[in-house]
Amino acid sequence: MKYNVLPKDVFRSDAADRADAAIVVGTSDPDCLRHRIEAGIQLFQGRRVRRLILTGDGRKKQSDGRSEAARMREVAVLAGVPAEAIFLDDAHDDIAASAKELGRLLKSDAAWQVVRSIVLVSSAWHLLRIFILMRRHLPHQCLLTCHPASEGITSSNWQTSPQGRAVVENELRLIEKLLKTGYSLK
Repeated sequence: MKYNVLPKDVFRSDAADRADAAIVVGTSDPDCLRHRIEAGIQLFQGRRVRRLILTGDGRKKQSDGRSEAARMREVAVLAGVPAEAIFLDDAHDDIAASAKELGRLLKSDAAWQVVRSIVLVSSAWHLLRIFILMRRHLPHQCLLTCHPASEGITSSNWQTSPQGRAVVENELRLIEKLLKTGYSLK
């Protein structure tokens, strides 16, 4: 069954004034990681979010054994984000497992049950899949919006390089796989 998700659909960006938290998704690519955490820091420093939730393991890919989330925390703290405003989810190497764990946390931990709005931060081409996964696992009362990091492959340039086309085609495959297993675009 085809789901009619077009290449332009993988790029998601929503306007959001303020939210309770931002989930910043890690990556093994150091440049993308830097852009993603910088976008999260800007949201925090602009008082658009009160907390940063940093995800990503990736320790196996790093010579120093630090997780992607720990690397992002270091950058955020150096930029002035208080450590107590940061939550690390670095036990999972894929976003689906992180979505499930964050859903459990937001549903079961009293300190997190007050979260009603979340900004998802990642690369522009990655946000629809993250939105689909988080929508399934986070509490239904959470309003989710997407905030792309300003880097790399975008909705306006993805067709101009073999790498951009490959990334978008791979996202389309991954999204279609999710939809075939019961996930929803809504």
